[in-house]
Amino acid sequence: MKVSIYYLFILTLTSCFAKVPEFRAPAMPPKVPAGIEYSVHQYRTSTPERSGQLGIAIPENAVGSLPVVVCIHGGGWAKGDKDQMAWMAIRYAQLGYIGVTVAYRLNHEAPLPACILDVKTAIRYLKSISKDVHIDPDLIAVLGYSAGAHLALMIGLSPDADVFKSKDYLAKDSSVQCVVAISAPTDFDTMLERAGHLNFLPDDQSSDPEFITPLSPLNWIHEDQIPILLVHGDQDRIVPPYHYEKFSQKCREFSISNLERYIHPGGNHTFFFRARKTVQPVINNFLVKNLN
Repeated sequence: MKVSIYYLFILTLTSCFAKVPEFRAPAMPPKVPAGIEYSVHQYRTSTPERSGQLGIAIPENAVGSLPVVVCIHGGGWAKGDKDQMAWMAIRYAQLGYIGVTVAYRLNHEAPLPACILDVKTAIRYLKSISKDVHIDPDLIAVLGYSAGAHLALMIGLSPDADVFKSKDYLAKDSSVQCVVAISAPTDFDTMLERAGHLNFLPDDQSSDPEFITPLSPLNWIHEDQIPILLVHGDQDRIVPPYHYEKFSQKCREFSISNLERYIHPGGNHTFFFRARKTVQPVINNFLVKNLN
């Protein structure tokens, strides 16, 4: 399918973890199929403006409140835009969900953890407008790819963390019901041990364990955490298997029973976009089970 090949190409280009000067993908408004309404919202004031936007896809026949799937793009925290995941948000709307695609500040626009604050702000914004756009604020999933999967895990694992809380929409919280993390970086501490520094972070913090450790999803695992589905390829060289292996091991140490995994044999970092016919049903079943 031409659309799938196109997005695979774009996402392959944006998969390296690096600081990239003044780069943001050009706007690519999605083609919206019949039966779906798609609108762009400015969820926070931002420069550039597009880094504070989200897109919402709603079935035209929506009645009452619907569960939500929030899709978060990858790109090494350095590239990409909400438009890259608009196709996925629209497909979830076609399945009867509210589909959302979120932009956030890239690391050359504001260093980490700004992107974590942004996406948490977006969740609170969605809850603040829930009555206007058929959103069930108690049935929200976050689904991310690569760097977006890191953000999805941080949202799901740290709902009450003041360190990642902006000042916007504080009448609502950023808690969600489940997380789907595709090709997710989970263990920044091991990344630091192996590389000596993390080049997607500011130079003065790229080798500082005290700064890096709280940014790692592995360090937010707790016994009461929400259901998580890890989707990963066992031949991923960009985000190697130790990320899902160590995350799984720590969950076992906490006797966590609601972690699920799909590990694709022979899969590289972008395997999901080629193997969607196999992987998508796994994700859909997880969402049906946890968004009801």
